Amino acid sequence: MVDIYNGHTDVYGIIGNPIEHSFSPILQNTVASAMSENASYLPFRVDNDNVEAAIKGAYALGIRGLNITVPYKKTVMNYLCDIDDTAKMIGAVNTLKWTENGYVGYNTDILGFGKSCDINGIRIKDKKVMLLGAGGAANAVSILTANRDAEKIIIVNRTKEKAEKLKKLVLSTGYSGEIKVIGYSDIKNNAADILINATSVGMGKDRDNSPLDGYVDTDFLNNVSYCIDVIYIPWETKFLRYAKECGCKTVNGFDMLIFQGIASFEIWHERHIENSTAKELRDSLAKYFIEVSGGQC
Repeated sequence: MVDIYNGHTDVYGIIGNPIEHSFSPILQNTVASAMSENASYLPFRVDNDNVEAAIKGAYALGIRGLNITVPYKKTVMNYLCDIDDTAKMIGAVNTLKWTENGYVGYNTDILGFGKSCDINGIRIKDKKVMLLGAGGAANAVSILTANRDAEKIIIVNRTKEKAEKLKKLVLSTGYSGEIKVIGYSDIKNNAADILINATSVGMGKDRDNSPLDGYVDTDFLNNVSYCIDVIYIPWETKFLRYAKECGCKTVNGFDMLIFQGIASFEIWHERHIENSTAKELRDSLAKYFIEVSGGQC
C-alpha cells in the first residue's frame, strides 16, 4: 500500500522544455523528506504556446510552488501578480510561490551562488573577480559579487555590447568598486583572485573545450585562488581540470544547483535550512548524482 501522499500533501513542480532530465525532482523530494514536509514535486513539460495556460492552470489547481527553467525564466514574468526586487533586477524568475493574489516570482540563482561561496569558504569582499560570459547566469553572479563588495569586477565577453549591458546592471546596484569590460585576448593582462565561468563552454558539444583555450597560460592561473564553473555536466570541465592542475581550488556548478533549489524550498515553506544541513544534503545528492551518471550524462 502506498500512503505517502494524501489530501494534505502539497504539490510543487518545475516547468520547462525540455524537462525530462531535470535533477530538480530528486533534489526537492529529497529535501522535503529530510525536512519532514508532506510534499511532492513533479516535472511538467510545457510548450512555448502554453506557458500562460500552464501558470493559470497550476494556480487554479493549488500547486503551491513552481521552479521555472529554460526557456521560460523571462516569459513567465508576464503572468505573475508580483516579482521580488532582486528578480526584477536580474530580469529573470526561476521560483514561483502561491499567494492569494497569484504567484509571486523570485530568483534563487543569486542565493544559490552565495551559499555555494559561503559553504566553500570563498570570500568575495575586497577580491578581484573575473567573470567569463555575460548571459543569464552571469547576471546573478555579477550582482552577488557586487553586493558582497568585490574590490574589482572584470567582465570578459566576446560581444562588448552585451558585456556593457551587464556592467550597467551591476552599477545600478550601487556598486562602488572598479568594474571593467575586456575581451578574451586581454585576460592575460589582468589579475584575478576569483575566476568564474558563466558560459556554456565546457558542456554539450563544447565539453572538450574551455573558454580559456588559447588565451592564458599557467602563469595567469597560478595567481588565481578559486575557479568556479556554473557547469556540472560534466562533473569536472576542462576549465576546472586545468585550474586544479595549476593549484587553484575549484567548485563546479552542482553546488549552485543544489543551493538555489534549497533557497526555493525555504521560500515556499518559510523556513530556514542551516548551512550544516544544506551541506549534508549537497553531499548526499552529489554522491547519488555521481553514482548514477558519473557526472557525464
